[in-house]
Amino acid sequence: MKALTYQLRLLEPVLVSQAETGEENSAIGLPFVPGSAVRGALAARYTQTHPQGDLAADHATRALFLDGTVTFLNAYPAPDGRRLLPTPRSWFTEKDHAADSQGILYNWAVNTSVRLQAPKAPKGGAFCLLKPPAPPEEEDGEEPLAALLKPPPSATVHFYSPAREVNVHIALVKANTRTDENKVYRYDALAAGERLAGAIVAPDDFDLQPLHNLLTEETLLFFGGAHTAGYGRVQVEAIQEIRGWVEYETDPTPAEVVTVTLLSDAIVRGPDGQFDADLNGALAHLLQQPELTPMRQYQRVTLVGGFNRKWGLPLEQTWALQAGSVLVYKADDVDAARLRALTATGIGERRAEGFGRIAVNWHTTTTLNRNPLSVTAAPTKVNLTPESAAMAQRLAERRLKVLLERALTTAIYQLQITHPPQNAQLSRVRNAAGNALHQKTLEPLQKHLKALKGAREQFEKARISGEPLLKWLSERLEKRDIETQLLQGQSLPVVAGITATLTPALRITYTARLIDAVMQKAARQNQEAKR
Repeated sequence: MKALTYQLRLLEPVLVSQAETGEENSAIGLPFVPGSAVRGALAARYTQTHPQGDLAADHATRALFLDGTVTFLNAYPAPDGRRLLPTPRSWFTEKDHAADSQGILYNWAVNTSVRLQAPKAPKGGAFCLLKPPAPPEEEDGEEPLAALLKPPPSATVHFYSPAREVNVHIALVKANTRTDENKVYRYDALAAGERLAGAIVAPDDFDLQPLHNLLTEETLLFFGGAHTAGYGRVQVEAIQEIRGWVEYETDPTPAEVVTVTLLSDAIVRGPDGQFDADLNGALAHLLQQPELTPMRQYQRVTLVGGFNRKWGLPLEQTWALQAGSVLVYKADDVDAARLRALTATGIGERRAEGFGRIAVNWHTTTTLNRNPLSVTAAPTKVNLTPESAAMAQRLAERRLKVLLERALTTAIYQLQITHPPQNAQLSRVRNAAGNALHQKTLEPLQKHLKALKGAREQFEKARISGEPLLKWLSERLEKRDIETQLLQGQSLPVVAGITATLTPALRITYTARLIDAVMQKAARQNQEAKR
């Protein structure tokens, strides 16, 4: 398989709306640039250079854009230049450690014998970078029994979530006039500064040069909507044409099962021609194995749509299997060679737009070591005067504070509190948090927790997301880990090449505010319970 790979640097926020966007005047963008958007942008550039041509009538252009010979894969996040992939849904850990930046994950697609008290999918990123384990080294004179007693190899995984940017826009009927006819729009988009990587793949004998001519490093593309409002401008970088390109690295660890993982959403039809999100049925039909039955499956459905730029109309919305879904088969029940052949073509509908990509035996280790992703930002060639650098630093810090404010609201909404202490005890913690904010030190909160006597049992009995509330409070005061509790893997804002910094003062402020907000939420729960 031949591929034309490229990277995208977002100069402006990108808003390629999801099918499910909530309220009418809101738009929530996808966390990646879909292949359909890349294909549409290049097709538009092609029509500019061939104004008299008809894409549907010309055989060459049909092969480039319409008949599926060329596949435009989704451009996924690539913070360090490597294209990440959707996180499989078969990975679990203990609920209390789901948000940890390091630890052990268990791959239930391979082995379900590991019993977890409260299994939970790991948090921290919808995308991951998976590094298979190195092949085991055989030592001279090693006994066979000693080799069997060695612990099984573990893969290494890094999670990542791209930064988001939420803005509110007002459409005025009359300039500077307040009226009920004005409309308010809320856009949740991929943040400017993010880097993504994509690929355009084709058979080895296909000539990708026409697309290479359209996709140069001087190219500025526009994706998604709201271009006139400052959205969608993207710089193309690092273009390469690669023969023998593969989308993922197969795990060499031997396993008694065959795992099939969706690397993108898949739209499949049943025998009656209706969309049914039955991935197993679609695979059985393609492999001509009517008795194909999975051992285990970890999957979720999502609603997908699209937009036709030629017609200026949205496409029909339909249900699809979500990227990251996993099916597990016995190795003897499926033809793995024929299954791997589908990794080049994909399955289901709209494959030319990047739908239906699958991986076979991408992750076959029982355990995975989770580590933070070390991102080395590419140097930005910006010559700033000292005054401009100071201004860029202030702007980056302001954007960080806005990001923390939004993350604080989201975190409080997600945290679940059970058996909260009495409101009188919660108020005392809130008073200590207020003193901490005023004095710019967490000592008032630390002294208050140490001085707890009769109320200590109430805080030990209370639970926050399954963890004792007293333990949670102590850990927050000790770690001050707002990057884990609030940002959850999001990258820090960058302005003109200057990155915002999580200063000790910010850690103190938002740790105290997080604790205060948790106490406030618990107090409200107590009030509602009395009604």
